[in-house]
Amino acid sequence: MADATGLDAVLVNSASYIGALALFYVAMKVPNIILGHFPLTGCLLVSSDKQFASNKDFEYLFVALWTVYFLRRTIEVFSVCCSQRRLTLVESIGGPIYYWFFALWMGLALRHDNGYRQTYLPLVVIGSIIFLITQCCFIYRKCRAFREMTGLENEENSLPQNSPHVISRGALFEYISCSHFCIEILSWFGFFLASWVLPAIMFLLVTPLLTLLSYLYSKRKASETSEEPERRERCNTNLWRTLIPACF
Repeated sequence: MADATGLDAVLVNSASYIGALALFYVAMKVPNIILGHFPLTGCLLVSSDKQFASNKDFEYLFVALWTVYFLRRTIEVFSVCCSQRRLTLVESIGGPIYYWFFALWMGLALRHDNGYRQTYLPLVVIGSIIFLITQCCFIYRKCRAFREMTGLENEENSLPQNSPHVISRGALFEYISCSHFCIEILSWFGFFLASWVLPAIMFLLVTPLLTLLSYLYSKRKASETSEEPERRERCNTNLWRTLIPACF
């Protein structure tokens, strides 16, 4: 049963992502927001090439990567997702605060007037490529989910018509129960490689931990209430297999 103490999922998620976009832009570009306290701001692994390290043009790269991610998430909320549940009060308040906090911190950490300098060029290139590839994987996965929800895929893969959920099969789902969580981790690992700032590594470490805890709670609850044997079996999937392909 939905928790009536919270807000609509689409409202909360869209506010989280649009707010994260806005706060990142403010933190990156509004003049005189100074917080030059290493390692809270600044690069953890600065390039030995001082001319390259001081190149401010790479700020636009991080703005572009951040925009691609949160713009995609916002579009998904309005066009693909069809959650009918209301979020709990903790999710309604904690979700936006979590994203907004890291958006503000990330933007401040990447400012050159706060002491940021570029890391090595190969790391920037590799990290950016990983990040962009994972965004393409996200788009593919969401398109597949949309086809399943609208009945364009095989009917046997879908739950009853009145259900907002689907049982996904094929692709990475044969090896990992929550491929979107796995890709999310790879995505932010790429962002960290490209930037080498403390908030990026903190976001990379904290998000999987929160994901595992919330997944454990929700799946245990779903397993107790579900009457469908197949869904109960999928709900009881090994916890680490939610994030690591073919684990156990």
